[in-house]
Amino acid sequence: MNNFSGIGRIATDAKVGNGVLSSLLAIKRIYKSNDNQTADFIPITLFQRQAENFNRLTSKGDKIGIDGSIKTSKYADENGEVHYGWAVTVNHFYLISSKPHNGASPKLSDATLNILNSQLVSASKQAKVSDDELPF
Repeated sequence: MNNFSGIGRIATDAKVGNGVLSSLLAIKRIYKSNDNQTADFIPITLFQRQAENFNRLTSKGDKIGIDGSIKTSKYADENGEVHYGWAVTVNHFYLISSKPHNGASPKLSDATLNILNSQLVSASKQAKVSDDELPF
């Protein structure tokens, strides 16, 4: 099973191109490590419409929840050295809070609320799977 769920803040401005969005999600650690790190930075990737919605609805500093799966990659650089990478491919994202802009709380439009509502309905339908529907 390859599932990832996390809650954190968007740590970088989104990089968008060819229907792909990538960013980093900062997730606070529950302890302070020996290297004084207080957060882990998780690379996230979204595709097509999900990427468009994420780019339109979120910004750096917003607190979000994500569900997805870990995808690994392998590539060779110009010197032939092999590099490995990974990122969480986001299936669903959930807006938890945003930082106020200019001291005012951002207002969500009716269209945005409809999109969020449909995402929640879709996620709840996917979460309701009977034992008969499981492949094992």
